[in-house]
Amino acid sequence: MTASSAKKTILEPARDIEICREADVVVVGGGPGGIGSALAAARSGADTVLVERYGHLGGMATGGLVTIIPNLSTIDGKQQIAGLCQELIDRLDAKGATHYPKKDDWGTTDEKLVKYYIDANLAWFYIRDDLNIGRKRVLYTALFDPEIMKCELNTMMEEAGVKLYLHSWGTRPIVEENKVQGVFIENKSGRRAILAKVVIDSTGDGDLLQPAGAECDTRMIPGLRIAAFAFPFWIGNINMKKVEEFRQTQPDKYAELMQDLRRQGGAAFYIKDLVKYHDGVVWYHPFFPSMNQADNDEINRVELEGRKKMLLSYEFYRKNVPGFENSYIALSSPQLGLQGGQRVVGEYVCTAKDMTSDEVFPDTIAIFPDNDNGEISAKHPSVYVPYRALVPKKIDGLLVACRAFSSEWQYNEYFNLIPHCIAMGQAAGTAAALAASAGIQPRKVDCSTLQKHLLRQGVILPDEIAGKRV
Repeated sequence: MTASSAKKTILEPARDIEICREADVVVVGGGPGGIGSALAAARSGADTVLVERYGHLGGMATGGLVTIIPNLSTIDGKQQIAGLCQELIDRLDAKGATHYPKKDDWGTTDEKLVKYYIDANLAWFYIRDDLNIGRKRVLYTALFDPEIMKCELNTMMEEAGVKLYLHSWGTRPIVEENKVQGVFIENKSGRRAILAKVVIDSTGDGDLLQPAGAECDTRMIPGLRIAAFAFPFWIGNINMKKVEEFRQTQPDKYAELMQDLRRQGGAAFYIKDLVKYHDGVVWYHPFFPSMNQADNDEINRVELEGRKKMLLSYEFYRKNVPGFENSYIALSSPQLGLQGGQRVVGEYVCTAKDMTSDEVFPDTIAIFPDNDNGEISAKHPSVYVPYRALVPKKIDGLLVACRAFSSEWQYNEYFNLIPHCIAMGQAAGTAAALAASAGIQPRKVDCSTLQKHLLRQGVILPDEIAGKRV
């Protein structure tokens, strides 16, 4: 090693760390997987702690401004993701804080409704070409208000009796003889420890995995959705009627402006917000390619570039596009949109083959609609997720419920979104509570018992499993 490449080090003194809490289940990360895990564990009778580095829950769904819960149904309108995900939508709906097509319209080919979502630039989330009939259909997808969701999640945690540690970073797992026994946290009160019978990594990035000794898959392919950051922002107080009239009457002029904006490095694509009371608001979700979203230099690069792109775009629209004259930047993402990263190598690894096999695993804990793969989706509209994909190999006391679940990149690209993570979290939290109650390791949980509990919670499982577990 040359002197120029050698890294300087300093010895950190050993010290005694206060144990501030002991619990049955500790969930690290309060994003979609974390909220599913914590609520399911607590409602299943476990003394549950949730550690979240920001001052709010929801992760990418709230702080990341990815305010869309997509792909809840197959292309023909059959709902497959429910449970806590549906409960959350229902609770937001009661507060006028969500938008989704009426149930009778899930899977519809109605041209007027199809056009409604296409004109809002929401086709990727709501519209799919059904190759079996040669027509476009409407999916069951929900938009929501992130601020109301933050409040509702707090209420749900309080009702369930979850102990929250907000503004707290789960820094490292506490490991002894290949068994995770808790987690060290850092916050304004200093460095402390929480002990638990089961720890659930819902950090999204799998922050606890490698420090715990778990094997991880870091393979990534350039150009994927999961190989990019997002820096979302909202612009408000727009006269949408004026904007839409300009786009319809002067399409060539609008296209020319957007081409100019792209040349300057701006964001030339917006999504129209359809949530009640959000009139005059549009969303932008510019992507920034990155092969390592866990690298702090990359995080800083995108944070700085994202704000430059936001300001450039806002000023361009306000100056050049009729309807934006009195607009303002309403929100910018307080946390970057991280979309991919390392994945744990679990007892089962979900692969591209699983998207074409139609195999219903004996330990299936969720069904995910597959609407995004053309001919493959037409022939194989659903995939089934086994509990084993949440269980790391060799490491005990640990479950994974986030986009770092056991999967190859081909699978992770399509099935690591908000509803998928909530569903995996609901299964992981329920399993953790069962393991803690029985005094066994998570990998030893009886899957038939787990499935019975999930069915009682409103989770949709395959008919051949649901029929046996009633």
